[in-house]
Amino acid sequence: MKKLQRFASSVLAFLYPQRCLGCEAIIASEELFCQICEHAVYPLATPLCERCGAPFATGPDRICGRCFAQPPAFARARAWAYYESATHTVQPLSAAIQRFKYGRNMSTGKLLAQLGAAHFPFATSAYDLILPVPLHLHRLRWRGFNQSLLLAQAIGKSYQVRVDPFLLSRTKPTLPQTQLTESERKSNVRGAFCVMTQNRYNKQNSQNSVRRKRVLVVDDVYTSGATVEECARVLYKSGASEVDVFTLARAVFR
Repeated sequence: MKKLQRFASSVLAFLYPQRCLGCEAIIASEELFCQICEHAVYPLATPLCERCGAPFATGPDRICGRCFAQPPAFARARAWAYYESATHTVQPLSAAIQRFKYGRNMSTGKLLAQLGAAHFPFATSAYDLILPVPLHLHRLRWRGFNQSLLLAQAIGKSYQVRVDPFLLSRTKPTLPQTQLTESERKSNVRGAFCVMTQNRYNKQNSQNSVRRKRVLVVDDVYTSGATVEECARVLYKSGASEVDVFTLARAVFR
């Protein structure tokens, strides 16, 4: 039986070889990025901002100037890795996320979700509930899936924390944030989210489900923070005791 399993695995590896998440070059089955792309993926580590998780070049962890001047709505935000958004160099992590979201590449999405769960930086015992950033129904129908939900489910499964994909809802369609300025991003998502007044499954008041709960909001990318801040704002308004944010990646502007 073991020989048969090894033979089947070798056949599958030949027919469907592992490809780099960044450039899609064929790589060893136990790897996720080729050597070139791996050097262009930057896992986040100290020193960083204690609030928004922005990386610093040197020094201790501290509050960045932006968070000091205008504290974000959430308590803490962290990401697994970052990429430099303003450069013209190839960004393997960004390329993988784009292929997942817009190319509907679910195998890439599964590996990215596993990465996010494996490198989750918070103590999951601190959370009562995980909420993915929701898509509007129109975009969900077009895309066919919510990438943030897949990431949230991987974390919830790994750490035994309940994931609720319906509690937080996007009530109005918004423009894609990609091409907007920071001020336009904030205006674009203002009033776009709400906590549902009734959970469709357990029929209890959703505000009671959020009240006094420690909530983790999960999204794929943190750019300006406008989307997750708006989510945190409505969750606090509905009675959440603490709202943290985790994203797979973070865009950094040098």
